[in-house]
Amino acid sequence: MEKQTVEFPLAMREYLKGKDLVEVVDNHRSGDKVYQVDDTYILKMSENVERLRREMALNDYLRGRLPVSETVAFAAEEERAFYLKTMLRGDSLADKKNLQDPRKLVELLVKAVHMFHGVDGSDCPIKCPDSQGSCFVHGDFCLPNILVWDGEISGFIDTEAGGLGDPWIDYAWCIWSLEYNLGTDEYTPLLLEGIGIEFDKEKFEYYTRL
Repeated sequence: MEKQTVEFPLAMREYLKGKDLVEVVDNHRSGDKVYQVDDTYILKMSENVERLRREMALNDYLRGRLPVSETVAFAAEEERAFYLKTMLRGDSLADKKNLQDPRKLVELLVKAVHMFHGVDGSDCPIKCPDSQGSCFVHGDFCLPNILVWDGEISGFIDTEAGGLGDPWIDYAWCIWSLEYNLGTDEYTPLLLEGIGIEFDKEKFEYYTRL
């Protein structure tokens, strides 16, 4: 991570005054700028205003249902959005130390899937943009977006692709991410068994092409 000097909207200055902003570059491919603000906040800046609005809406909906960030402030100006949220405790499942025990990793992934898909989304107006269905999904269920602390799931991040949709969008990316990060498909059968599903080649290929 690298310290940065960032200009931010007036609405956020009271929260950021006197704090260090350090750019987060690991496991981050959206093109947005992401900063850690001391050990307190995460600040996202994006030219995709709608994506950050969706993330805020999903986090707001999930508060009290799952461990997600709490919205602190949001601002959009000159076709750029700023989203300030609380920082969650934990390391991502893609962290090297979490990859050293693949069986424990699979156990945590299974738990994370059941946690997310166990959310009652019957009153949720937000649809997953990339799939159709009635299951509450993350939409980008990859190892870097799942946090763990002291051996337990401690948070979910980057929720902007979530909402009601087909659970296979999460299964597909979960399988893909597990194999990518471990460099093997040896543990995929264990993951499928834990989730309680059979491999669907057609859906896997469809969703991982999106």
